[in-house]
Amino acid sequence: MILLNKLKEFLLCIRPHSFPASIGPVLVGSSFSLKYVISFSWFKFAIFLLACILIQAGTNLFNEYYDFKNGIDKKDSQGISASIVNEKLKTNEVFLGACAVYLVALMLGIYLSSITSHYLLILGLVCMLAGYFYTGGKNPIAYTPYGEVTAGFFMGTVIACIAFYIQTGFVNVGIVLISLPLFLLIGAILLSNSIRDLDNDKLSGRYTYAISVGRRIAIFTLALSFVLVYILNMIYSITKIGSVYNLLVLITIPLAIKIVKGFLANNDKKTMAPYMVLTAKLTILISIIMSLAYLLDYIIK
Repeated sequence: MILLNKLKEFLLCIRPHSFPASIGPVLVGSSFSLKYVISFSWFKFAIFLLACILIQAGTNLFNEYYDFKNGIDKKDSQGISASIVNEKLKTNEVFLGACAVYLVALMLGIYLSSITSHYLLILGLVCMLAGYFYTGGKNPIAYTPYGEVTAGFFMGTVIACIAFYIQTGFVNVGIVLISLPLFLLIGAILLSNSIRDLDNDKLSGRYTYAISVGRRIAIFTLALSFVLVYILNMIYSITKIGSVYNLLVLITIPLAIKIVKGFLANNDKKTMAPYMVLTAKLTILISIIMSLAYLLDYIIK
């Protein structure tokens, strides 16, 4: 019974609702590779997807550990499992859990690099270090105005490019351009989190982008990110790097509007929390639609 309770708390700590940030880029990068490969390796796809999810899970555990250690997380904080603050898990248990998850991801990365390229292992290690230093170390990235850009770059652009590389053996301008919506959406997930936690972060000594520009401009930035995602897909639809099916992402516009209106209409962190979750859902929804667009383009051609 005690073991089951521990496992339940660990499940809360890894924050499965945040997994769209790791799943989306893999789906888009992999589906975009279809036009360049003779045969698609589902085996490599599955291993890389699992490794990315594990890195995300381990990063979230490190976040729980360091945010508590640095006095960020309190009993009334939103978006945390509260496993440590409620003494359901010990700090060392969360830290060791994060290390264990990272170790499994590393083992998968070593194997995947052995059947693809050793450069893959280097990039994977860089992504893992970025995940650790997001809240770890003396100067955590998450406590600066650069958290959204860093997360968007490593989890959006880099992961999408690696997913593409695993299938094709090269990286081109097309995959870099295609990764831009993922860059923006993953940054938006972190930004929505910062908007929600703005007051608490001020008290805790953070200086996030939302704090540096203020709540209204932060929400405007969030809205602008969504607008750019739709504009980019419209551009893709009329160029060789995309197809008309990219226009399918436009069906998600009502959800994007709902998110922005939700943040504008709510000031309390509890009432803003659902809109942060919706931002993650918007990310995976657009990722799936973009992946479907490239899949349809491949099948129909």
